[in-house]
Amino acid sequence: MHPSTWFTVLQQEYLRDYVKAGGSAVKFAVLVDESEPREICRAVTDLAIHEHYLGIHLDARESKVHLIDLLFYDMARRIDWDEYARRFVVACLERQGCTLPDPQDSLNWGSLARCNRSDENSLRREVHAWLEQALYHDYAMCLEFRLAMIQLCLAQLDSERDKSMGPSICAWLRGELRQISVLRDALIFQKITRSNARHMLMSCAHWLRLAGTHGLVISLDISAFVKPSPVKQASISYTVSAVLDAYEMLRQCIDSTEDMEGMLMVIVAPQDFLTNQRLGLSRYEALKLRIFDDVRDKHRQNPLAPMVRLSHGSTSQMRTGSLNPPQAVGHPHALAGRRVIESLRCGVPSTAVVRVLGCSQPTVRARFRQLLHEARDSIAKGWTTKGLLIEGGFGTGKSHVLEALRHMALEQRFVCSKVVIGKETPLYSPSLIFRAALESAAVPDRRGEVLREVLDAVNFQSPQYTQFYEWVHRQGGEVDARFAATLFLYERMVNDPELSYRLIRFWSGDPLTDTDIKRYLKACKAAHSYRFDRISPLELALQRFKFVSRLMVAAGYAGWILLIDEAEIMGRYSFKQRAHSYAELARWMGRLEASSFADLGYRSGLAAVLALTDDFQSAILDEKGDREKIPLKLRDTGSEADLVLARQAEQGMRLIDCERIPLVGPYDELVEDLYHKVLQLHGAAYRWDPPPVPTIERLSSTRLREYIKGWITEWDLKRLEPEAVVDLELTEVQQDYSEDLELESVAEDQPHSLTAIV
Repeated sequence: MHPSTWFTVLQQEYLRDYVKAGGSAVKFAVLVDESEPREICRAVTDLAIHEHYLGIHLDARESKVHLIDLLFYDMARRIDWDEYARRFVVACLERQGCTLPDPQDSLNWGSLARCNRSDENSLRREVHAWLEQALYHDYAMCLEFRLAMIQLCLAQLDSERDKSMGPSICAWLRGELRQISVLRDALIFQKITRSNARHMLMSCAHWLRLAGTHGLVISLDISAFVKPSPVKQASISYTVSAVLDAYEMLRQCIDSTEDMEGMLMVIVAPQDFLTNQRLGLSRYEALKLRIFDDVRDKHRQNPLAPMVRLSHGSTSQMRTGSLNPPQAVGHPHALAGRRVIESLRCGVPSTAVVRVLGCSQPTVRARFRQLLHEARDSIAKGWTTKGLLIEGGFGTGKSHVLEALRHMALEQRFVCSKVVIGKETPLYSPSLIFRAALESAAVPDRRGEVLREVLDAVNFQSPQYTQFYEWVHRQGGEVDARFAATLFLYERMVNDPELSYRLIRFWSGDPLTDTDIKRYLKACKAAHSYRFDRISPLELALQRFKFVSRLMVAAGYAGWILLIDEAEIMGRYSFKQRAHSYAELARWMGRLEASSFADLGYRSGLAAVLALTDDFQSAILDEKGDREKIPLKLRDTGSEADLVLARQAEQGMRLIDCERIPLVGPYDELVEDLYHKVLQLHGAAYRWDPPPVPTIERLSSTRLREYIKGWITEWDLKRLEPEAVVDLELTEVQQDYSEDLELESVAEDQPHSLTAIV
């Protein structure tokens, strides 16, 4: 496709339409000729600025952008935060009917008070109240970003701004702040890291719309990932591990587009991105499955697809005069429909997708209802909640089913987390799974950092909390005394925001030394004596699961449900880590033996559902021989720890053999129902009448993903070129189970687990 064709579609369909209305998207452009990626990125940035967006161009050759926090820092350094804060303050004052000084460069508390014939102190109180109403209660932004923007706005009215909080806030946003303690008065206690950078990025896009732009457009040149510069001194080099981190970050951005507002991310890559087997797209299947054009027309590309191939030498020019006018998405229903269509193009089962298409897996839904019932009653009745293991082939709707189960859990007032197994979240590491589960947790009727929201709902006088407090403080109980001590401190020192923050971060997985805990206990004159025994990182991570789940119940929620997707990636781990992963699978299924912390679901309200591909058993347990080889090699070492691990891994593999719940494949009535739903959705989203599209042949081997992507691709092309004849072709995407050590992370809870057995 010629770049000019794609730019036209990008401008008319996205910048003037969908993104302007509040939608978001992530697009990939692969240059199949010798075009310079920087030219494409700059063209996207210029187009964004022309359409009144903040356009930012990032280049992986010039700055490290393979992690979300590094990407945010690099983006933040290109933003004039004071200017946008100033715009917001001026707009806020004008909405309140204030008279502004002329010229506005002299805007400060004194001049504003004189212009409005008001007492300066009274005016300060009023403006503080206006900003609190406009920003603090705007939950489309995360708490830390809201607090930062309030301080930045107040700094615009301070005549001594250089001595105020403003410069420190800007340095914090740009990753240049040396001491976080200078932001204590702003109630900001942590730097921007991988755990909160994604929320900061989403908040930034929303903030820019509040400040008068249409949103945020980021163009990212990732050539350095797959095609090192010939001049090494002038370019940053990336290891294979760093490249996989980057692909994981981009996958997470795609999965998060439903939660983003007014943001377009354009990723530009050379042809090597598709052909380089060591560093390219094929190395990370989770990203490939979201953007690869496995359903496409034989003669032309769909310019609305997640990934397009661009060439200046292309003679294919699409006539774009038939595109709908820019105001097509002005209606809320049209915007919602576009969000669903964008998710379906990537094969991402967003909340809206599940709401529209439903879930046709009655067996799984019935079993999950029973799981919810057992989890709700597990504390009172003293039983273990057994997990579920569902299986299905690629494109059969596993992720869609998990999203439907998430809806069911939230409706039943469970806190629910969806964890995608990947490089950052290996199945064998409870500590990394715990962190990912907290970061992705959804709390019924609330939005924000999960533990803060849960603790905000806690009533210290309620019977549920009393029961929880007694359970935590039980002598020789299920959790370490550090949890009892920190819970005591939180309740007694709830009005100390910095201490509360540190305690919440400890429960969330951050370290807190015994010395600090004892110092806090001494400061509040605790009458109870707490003894801290040695505890391993693994035991601490497992106990955090139980503590947090019971805390959720104490806050009035039914429990905590984990939905673990793409567990089949464990088939690509090394031998020892596959063994640990099988053991963890057994733990999440509530069937792990030979471990004092085996039963996370016992009296905790905690339960899990795992999704696995349907060929895992034959490809890994049979052909690779894990069923026999793993126990044999572990027992050959003679180590007691390996003997225990052998038994636990066998338990996990037996569950894969016997406990799988297969998904129902697409049958005629289901395909017909989905066809009409997607047809109506596409018509409502683009305000047109989609024609019949009988292209996809209904075979037993055809997957739901192929049906849906085929229908959408054909409708996209016919809407853009009504006279065109569409001839679709399918490319089968097969799961790769070849061993890949780069997918492994060194987990703090398993310091010796990376030593392979030869």
